Amino acid sequence: MKEDFVICIPARYQSTRLPGKPLIPLKGKPLIQWAIESANKLGAKEVVVATDDQRIFDRVQALGQQVIMTDPNHPSGTDRIAECAQIMGWHDDSLVLNYQGDEPLTPEANIQAVLDLFKKHKDISIGTLYQEINKIEDVFNPNVVKIVTDNDDLALYFSRAPIPWSQQMFNHDGQAQLPADITYKHHIGLYVYRVAFLKDFAALPQAAIEATESLEQLRALATGHRIATAKALLSMPHGIDTAEDVAAFERDH
Repeated sequence: MKEDFVICIPARYQSTRLPGKPLIPLKGKPLIQWAIESANKLGAKEVVVATDDQRIFDRVQALGQQVIMTDPNHPSGTDRIAECAQIMGWHDDSLVLNYQGDEPLTPEANIQAVLDLFKKHKDISIGTLYQEINKIEDVFNPNVVKIVTDNDDLALYFSRAPIPWSQQMFNHDGQAQLPADITYKHHIGLYVYRVAFLKDFAALPQAAIEATESLEQLRALATGHRIATAKALLSMPHGIDTAEDVAAFERDH
């Protein structure tokens, strides 16, 4: 039986690489509308956009979609979703899907795989997604976040660095190769949380490793929360982060 869940789509106006990203038009529709239309097909009990900008608020409201205004000073999207959960009055046991507004074509099968983690693991705080890395350049790309997991696919650490480091294959003469005996995992920023965890998370100060890596999930690991990961069942489409991504989206869809 499919467990009930709600969806929050965090939407900030400021973006270092693509300012005003949620309102950028893609084939005649703003990016946030693509995300809303996709999210509304997933069978959630509620779908709400959480923003910090009046322009986004007004556009979403004009679409007839539920939207709330949140504090502009949140250090992460998870903090914004925690405020959303509080405003909406969601029950502590509710599952909240953080639907990334800049990845509006996330396959439903991948989302379900993350939701299913809460049936497999009874004591996790977060469920998230990964896909395998097949190119050595991605291992060394700091924008491709890596996960190391235990034998049950529970997260041990997330990093922008090339982890795990291969003592034999990552030499220093420019000839680094992917080791054949281990899977390198690219973290996909699709999260599901319990509301009770979000309340705890928002009350915690930023962890030193979180600030160092600029990865909010490390705040959870640093304070003893367990994060389960699921392998993507279908290949994830590239997110919208740059002007080149916008052009590629319009070309391919």
